[in-house]
Amino acid sequence: MKRKIALSFGLIVLFVVFMVSGCVKTVDIPGSTPTDWSLQAVDGRARVIIGFSGLPDKALVKAFGGEVYAEFGFIKALSAKIPVEAIDGLLRNPHVVYVEPNIELHALEEQYMWGMDRIFGDESFVFPTWGTSTGDGVKVAILDTGIDGTHSDLEGKIAGGHDFTGIGSYSDDNGHGTHVSGTVAAIYSNSSGVYGVAPSASLYAVKVLDSTGSGYLDWIIAGIEWAIANEIDVINMSLGTTSDVQSLEDACNAAFADGVLIVAAAGNSGNKPGNRDTVEYPGGYASVIAVAASDSNDARASFSSTGPDVELIAPGVSILSSIPGGGYAYYSGTSMASPHVAGVAALVLAANSSLTNVEVRSILQQTAENLKLKQEHQGYGLVRADLAVQAASGTTPPDPGPEPGTVTVSNISYSLSRNAKHMYVSVQLEPFVVGASVSIEVYLNSGSSPYIAGTITTDTSGVAKFTVVNAPSGTYSTVVTDVTASGYEWDRVFPENSFVK
Repeated sequence: MKRKIALSFGLIVLFVVFMVSGCVKTVDIPGSTPTDWSLQAVDGRARVIIGFSGLPDKALVKAFGGEVYAEFGFIKALSAKIPVEAIDGLLRNPHVVYVEPNIELHALEEQYMWGMDRIFGDESFVFPTWGTSTGDGVKVAILDTGIDGTHSDLEGKIAGGHDFTGIGSYSDDNGHGTHVSGTVAAIYSNSSGVYGVAPSASLYAVKVLDSTGSGYLDWIIAGIEWAIANEIDVINMSLGTTSDVQSLEDACNAAFADGVLIVAAAGNSGNKPGNRDTVEYPGGYASVIAVAASDSNDARASFSSTGPDVELIAPGVSILSSIPGGGYAYYSGTSMASPHVAGVAALVLAANSSLTNVEVRSILQQTAENLKLKQEHQGYGLVRADLAVQAASGTTPPDPGPEPGTVTVSNISYSLSRNAKHMYVSVQLEPFVVGASVSIEVYLNSGSSPYIAGTITTDTSGVAKFTVVNAPSGTYSTVVTDVTASGYEWDRVFPENSFVK
């Protein structure tokens, strides 16, 4: 029997953004601003939408000198051009509900995308790095659910592909692959929608997952083989399984040995403390770059898998990108983080086509930004498009300036009041920082929700002391969620702890 590998979506947020806007103007209502019809008129006639209480009366409009353009069957209205001086008389007719300007609506400009903005460092859209590289000439294979090549932000971007699921087309019948593809290479010069990391890279739709977001192992392996045969430069696999299978590892190793750079999602199996090895495969293989997910505060997303195989971290929470049918949606998951790295790899290769996949991987590691997270959470750090392209093209990165100091949670201790009714949780900082803000969550008996949560400042000994009033018996553990101290950055590490009352 074939083994079926389920794609780890981990979509924490999913909603479609409808890219339209408009306004409805009320005409001559007391307290409102009347429409200045002279501004709407051409040769004394204004284009209008006329609403009726019953069926639209075309004869009435014509009697007022109007010319009817269209009648709408699903609403009681029609469009027309009518002399400005006739509008007041038309509005007095008891069957006319409103007369509105037939305004023009325009496509919206590109949306602000926090993840893209973050990986380009201090640059602003349109990113100066694109003056050096936009990914031109680099072939990126998206091994996923397919790609909707008719989407306005991906139109003309699909250079080829293959379907391994048996439906006979590599079009996207799920949505995941189109979202991933938009992050890699959506067009930025069409003044609408979203933009990708490497907007000039060529995309290849390798459909290895079906409409449910799952695919058999042999589909994945065949997709990797196709990528090798078609001389693909970068493979993105925003998919994963907890099963360590030799055939998949062999396929990834063969592709890497052939010069292909492989990027994959680390997985969405992490727990809140991030204290387990949960990296999924193929991300867990040595030949693959496993990408964890960060949020807009540079913290690890709570769902992001952790472990020694995490190599890089990238934005993966509330990422806006393209979906089939011309729309856009916010998705969350390491599936969204991986294409940020694949896109940066394309920029690096386009900046210096002589680089091998080993050299590109090394550049991504060396130019990553240390977020001061645990190595098992961030690997080398946050992928940086600007610094990676500078390194590849031989330019000198800008001086980042002095590093702030680092503050650490050195100890979490517990004590009881004299009557043992109340419990105190003390968080010690190192070095001693007076007035630092410390936030914690205290869990009772391994509950899924915190028993208490709070924020206080440290005293002159660098200790933040919390009180749990009327603490019941049980086993307590504390998670430090934030430390803010002037002139310092928290390393986001805190000791494991527990207390039995």
